[in-house]
Amino acid sequence: MKKIKFIIFLLAISSCNQYLGTVDPDYTPTNEVTEIFSDLDKSNLRSEVEFGHIIFPKAINPSLNINNLEIEKIINTNKNSVVNFLDEKIIVSQDKFVYLIDKNSQNKFEYELNLKRDEEIISIFEFDEDIHLITNRSRIFVIDDKDIYQLADYDIFISTTPIILPKNLIFLSVFGDIYDVKLDDYSIIKKNSFVLKSGISIKSNIFADNTNLYVLFNSGTLLTFDKNNFEYFNNYILEDLNILTSLDEFSELVDSPFTHNEYLYFLDRSGKIAVYNPNSSDIFWELDTNDTILSYLFSNDGYLILMTLNKILIISDNGDIIYSYSHNKESPISIFNIQENIYLISEEGISKLNLSSKRDDIFYKNKFTSNLEIFFQDQIIYLKDDKSLFKLSE
Repeated sequence: MKKIKFIIFLLAISSCNQYLGTVDPDYTPTNEVTEIFSDLDKSNLRSEVEFGHIIFPKAINPSLNINNLEIEKIINTNKNSVVNFLDEKIIVSQDKFVYLIDKNSQNKFEYELNLKRDEEIISIFEFDEDIHLITNRSRIFVIDDKDIYQLADYDIFISTTPIILPKNLIFLSVFGDIYDVKLDDYSIIKKNSFVLKSGISIKSNIFADNTNLYVLFNSGTLLTFDKNNFEYFNNYILEDLNILTSLDEFSELVDSPFTHNEYLYFLDRSGKIAVYNPNSSDIFWELDTNDTILSYLFSNDGYLILMTLNKILIISDNGDIIYSYSHNKESPISIFNIQENIYLISEEGISKLNLSSKRDDIFYKNKFTSNLEIFFQDQIIYLKDDKSLFKLSE
């Protein structure tokens, strides 16, 4: 039905250049910015912002308190390495090897997998207190004390991390098929299929609201699953947003949309932001920063913190830019926070930003590559890039 509506919309817009949709004809978004800093009302800017506790893309323990970072290399990695933290263990894959590191004793155990050509580990998880590994050829292995052996081989090509449920796995094949694996007996059935849209492969998060799970298969393909029974349904959320938005198409999402106050936040790498309720077809506000979004944080108080190629921006829950800081880093990668402090990671190291004086308080020199992931474990932060796994502690 929605496809029919979409076709009708295209025909109508080509003939009369008027909008047809579910919102009022005089609808205008709360914010639409074409030259964001030339037209910005400077009176909106603040010298200091208390943004609260970060909840997206990863919730950060509010008690995390590190005054002076120490950067320690833990183990070598590569671009395709997968890292997970289970109990007091760190599990790291590297090509055909898997390393299990005891965080307390620092003892390291090595396991070797008999992988096929172009096969690699894409997920590590725990089930029944055993460490399981999944490859992009949908083979499942388990670590049993000093041994590692295969549990299942489904011969299905998967490029994204499976959805890991308490007793099931959901595989998303490269051909758009959805499979359900029961972990009790490792049986598998095909459940559904989805339409692949163009997009780049990214490591995205899985976010949920009251009813749905949102999963990015790639930067342009958004999948929705029922939160209660994990059944897939195509509700055309991204397609509907692109019909309603006054901005250009959202086609390269930075991450899966997350929810706040019944609205989904869509961040496009090109700099576009839309805060959209798919149930009411209401766009609360939207904004185009005209600058590539590289990293983001979102707080429980509704503050969106963005790192672009050139700036750090803080946006209120009403879509107002209330803070702007030019970071002047040639190769910015990501941001994270410790309490009310923002840290910027570039290829040259980590900068602690002073939001009041708009300068770097401290710079921790270290070489990082652009493909970087951040993990939070109690009072320790781990960074993984294409070469190493690092521990940040005091």
